[in-house]
Amino acid sequence: MPTYAYTARDGRGEPRADVIEAASEHDAVRALRAEGLTVTDIRLGKSVIDLDEVRRRQAARSVKRDEVIAFTAQMSVMLETGVPVAEALDAYLKQSARGALCRIVEVVADRINSGVAFSAALAEFPRVFPKMVVSLVQASEATGALGEMLGRVSSYLGKDRATFKKIRGALAYPAVMIVMALAVTGFLVTWVLPRFAKIYESRSAALPAPTRALLGASGFITEHGALIVSGIIALIVGAVLFRASDRGRTLIDWTKVRAPILGPIYRGYYLSRATRTLGTLLASGVSLPNAVRIARGVTENRAWEALWDEVLEAMTAGRPVGEVFLRSELLTPSFAQMIAAGERTGRLPDVLDRVAGVCEEDLDERIKTATQMIEPAVIVFMGATIGTIAIALLLPIFSMGSIMSQ
Repeated sequence: MPTYAYTARDGRGEPRADVIEAASEHDAVRALRAEGLTVTDIRLGKSVIDLDEVRRRQAARSVKRDEVIAFTAQMSVMLETGVPVAEALDAYLKQSARGALCRIVEVVADRINSGVAFSAALAEFPRVFPKMVVSLVQASEATGALGEMLGRVSSYLGKDRATFKKIRGALAYPAVMIVMALAVTGFLVTWVLPRFAKIYESRSAALPAPTRALLGASGFITEHGALIVSGIIALIVGAVLFRASDRGRTLIDWTKVRAPILGPIYRGYYLSRATRTLGTLLASGVSLPNAVRIARGVTENRAWEALWDEVLEAMTAGRPVGEVFLRSELLTPSFAQMIAAGERTGRLPDVLDRVAGVCEEDLDERIKTATQMIEPAVIVFMGATIGTIAIALLLPIFSMGSIMSQ
């Protein structure tokens, strides 16, 4: 009988790896499910997947960026005071609460004790330590300024995290308000309106046009609720699949940087992130082509990826990269001129850092302005939606009251 190696999770979510004999893969999965296991991987043969590796992958998915920022900051302090890397990692493990990041750090410490470079050990966990971080650490290993570089990494990650939180906070309030408005509207249409409809029908009242339209919509929704829910689910699934497609991602990314209110926010965010990353890499000794390739992966927007491709082509052809920025619509002329001037004078890292600082200040103002514009619009939307429903419900009562008073 064939043997299958598998990994699975038990009822508590803990990983498990073993082998099982079964007539087919389907029978093996069915037998494991009967034991209360959820199969995550199964293959023919007796080679069991390393359970420790499975646990490390799961731990890497749950590490938060704030934990990485704190880790690099603590390591920076210890290394700058003369503590060796291995001892610094051991000290971090002793003073930190057990968690996902500690599991990763344990593996990194083991790799270093076995002779692996610090940057190579970090590179094994790209979910936790991005390529930009690994490149900076690798550059610092050659210069012996690892402690200072980790401090720079912590500062970079902290600023990037703060900028992301600002944008998320600016979008969270309108999103919550819209969801609440839709929820209240759905409750009124599906639960309150049908009860008012029974009251009006029993009194045979001549309903005004807004009330008849609202009751008609309520009746349609209640009668075809399953079909409407299925349609909404289909739209959501279609949107997710479209977003995952190449054309969908391109359209959404270009819309982000061109939308009326949110476009300036996204442009400022991508510009500050790109210039901060590029400036930090160049100041740390990373070559310009490698720095551009890393910045391309950090930006995560098709419009910016196309810009970075043009920059790489310009460098290959021996043209100044400042010309590419001057032609781009993603940068304001003033920022493009600053970058071009920094390239001509050989002060590109300093100029990029200055541009990033100005972009972050400008981004703060844009977020405040957008929030001030979005909040009243959302409040008006909620008031108009709920107010329209309330007025349509009360119009027949007013009509009956005026008839009875005559």
